[in-house]
Amino acid sequence: MHLHPGSPCFLMPEGAYETPFGAIEVAEDLAGELAAQFAFSIETPDRYTQDNTIELQLPFIKYFSPEAKIVAVGVPPAPTSLDIGRAVGEITARLGLRVKVIGSTDLTHYGYNYGFVSHGTGAKALNWVRHENDRRIIETMLAMDPAKVIDEALASQNACCAGAAATAIAAAKALGARQADTIAYATSYDKSPGDSFVGYVGIVF
Repeated sequence: MHLHPGSPCFLMPEGAYETPFGAIEVAEDLAGELAAQFAFSIETPDRYTQDNTIELQLPFIKYFSPEAKIVAVGVPPAPTSLDIGRAVGEITARLGLRVKVIGSTDLTHYGYNYGFVSHGTGAKALNWVRHENDRRIIETMLAMDPAKVIDEALASQNACCAGAAATAIAAAKALGARQADTIAYATSYDKSPGDSFVGYVGIVF
């Protein structure tokens, strides 16, 4: 979710998410354990915060893993969020669950549409985003240092959902990940050139 350091954490501990391929049920055992350990703003299918950061992943999950259940967690860019990620590793091991973790964030939102024009416009600005601003947060993610991911994003405005990315890294490490690899990098400028654009990266841990 698009959250600030002082935002609460969000969790829907029961119910399901609708997709074009059918509903994805909440993994209530894991969600219940997390809700018992941490302070969440609890959401329900009828009462939730509208946010556009999850809907793209859900159809892919349902299509490729039709029997999967999920726990969607909104976490702010704050050190306490990392404890939630680490707890995912401990709880899933104890419950004998096989899990995959997705942390979703866009990178730099640059241009007048986003109120961020520190390096002007045109090729110079695009190159700065691609080779400097986005590169710093990508390198920090590849180093698998979740605390520094949060610090870098807050300092440089190069990840809009840094809490999600950092918490996913903390969970991945708790689950045994020891290596990170970039699989793709692009900006929206590549498909739709303009003075306002967004960076994106795919990293597998």
